Parts: sequence; C-alpha cells; structure tokens
Amino acid sequence: MTDRLRVGLIGWGTVGAALGELVLHGPLPLTLACVAVRNPARPNLPKGVEIVSPEKALHADVVVELAGGLDGPREWARSALDRGTPYVTANKALLANHGAELAELAERRTAALLGSASVGGGTPMIETVTHLAATGAVESLRGIVNATTTYILSAMGTGRSYGEALREAQEAGYAEADPSFDVDGRDAAQKLAILASVAWGKWRPEREVATSGIVGTEVSAGDTIRLVAEATSDAMTVSPMPIDPADPLARAAGIENVLEITVRDAGVFRIWGPGAGGRVTAGAVYADLARLVAGERPILFGKR
Repeated sequence: MTDRLRVGLIGWGTVGAALGELVLHGPLPLTLACVAVRNPARPNLPKGVEIVSPEKALHADVVVELAGGLDGPREWARSALDRGTPYVTANKALLANHGAELAELAERRTAALLGSASVGGGTPMIETVTHLAATGAVESLRGIVNATTTYILSAMGTGRSYGEALREAQEAGYAEADPSFDVDGRDAAQKLAILASVAWGKWRPEREVATSGIVGTEVSAGDTIRLVAEATSDAMTVSPMPIDPADPLARAAGIENVLEITVRDAGVFRIWGPGAGGRVTAGAVYADLARLVAGERPILFGKR
C-alpha cells in the first residue's frame, strides 16, 4: 500500500501526544489528518493539524481513540465501523464491555478493530496470546497486570500501611488521585476479560470476572502479596493473594507486568514488560497502524 492513511486521532493526553509524534515523524506512510480534544484551547496541540470534534474525526481513513470512557467511544466506534472505517483503540473499558457488538459490526461492514495497547501497554500480551491460541490449546492465564496495586502491595510488604503506600504510589505517578479503578480490581478485570476472550475465541465481558480489590487486605512486613488475575475457559478471577517469593510473578515491580500462558503439551510461556507509559503504549498503537498500512484488516474478538 503506497497511499498515506489519514489518521483521525481522538484524545491528546500522554499517549495521544506520543502517538501524534510517531504519526508525524515515524516511518509509516501516515498523515495526522485531525485531532479531537475536549478543550481546543489547551496548550501543546500539534501545529498545523486541524482541531475538530470527535464526530468529524470519524471521517478520516482510520480512527484512533485514546480518550477513554464508555459512552462517547462506544458511539464513535459504532459510527466508524458502520462506515467500514478501521478503529484502533487503547480503551480497555470499551473492549471489555462492548467488544462483542463492535467485533460483529466490524465483520459485517468489513472494517477492522484493533486494540493491542488496551492490555500491557507496549508489552505485546494480546499478540502473544493470539499466537499461542492459534493452536487451540491454551489451558490457563495467570498474571500481574496492574502496576498501581503492585506498587502498593510491595510497599506494604516492607512495613508501610495502606495509606502510606498509596500516597507513595500517587507521588511516584503510579496511582491516580482517585485510585478506586485500580485498587478495586476493575482495571485488572477488564484486561483479563480481553485476554481471556482472545485465548478461547469467545468474547467474555468484565461482568463475568469475580473481582476482589486490595482495600482491606492485611499485609505484614515480609509478605509477598499481589493482585493476581487468573482465567481458564470456565472462570475468571482477580484477587489479592500470597505468592511464594520464588514464583516469577513475585518479581513484578514498579510498572512491570507479567503474564503466564499455559499451553497444553507445550508448557508455560511468560511475557514481561512495562504496562504503562506514553511512549511504549503509543508504540503498540503505532504497531496496529502498521498492520493497516500493510493491508491487513484484523478484528479483535473476530472469528478465527
């Protein structure tokens, strides 16, 4: 494919700005056609690029949504896919709650739906699970997929209280001012639902994940406790639990995520890497765009 794809980008936060730089200056034949933001007067928007409403961004050759949330992105995704326009997103809430309907619409309209950055940041967890699931023999998934809780529980294991550990996480930039989405386990649950859907070829929503957060978890000095996400073809759980210090999952620290994929007759595969960060997450989105440039039209959760 030689023509340049016109990208309509919705969202100009940390990841959006990093992706914009890649689109503008990277090697792929892409053009940043427009950017949609809530506040058109905000500083540091790209010079010479049209600032538009999300609805106008849907008329580009490919839509990239990095705004987050559910209501707006769901309608934007449906509108784009209904036109046959590829939709690329890092929005795990959207995919974990409406992935089935979006995949069906993409298939019906011969569009594309990609979301590599929705799980693992720049670490290719979805791609790895997809590759291993091609054998049809994935037995289980097990991982640490939320950096905020890893930081807090690690700090509590050195003697800090929950409040002290949370404040440290916020000061370090690992926790939001309102950390409930992470500490209640929802972030991990959404990521697990997406990975399980890919692993077993059937979309499984967040509501099917039995989820327990870390608030109220007792951690004594010396304990190694992590928020562990686990799935089989029958069940999905997210819960804090003690881990043997020799367990590879116990080594996850900071923003590092780890995922174990157990494959029948082949053993355990592990993938490690940063689960957050503007540049690495933008890199995963850029990799999705590379597939579109190459002429692929993948559909996340689509029929194999």
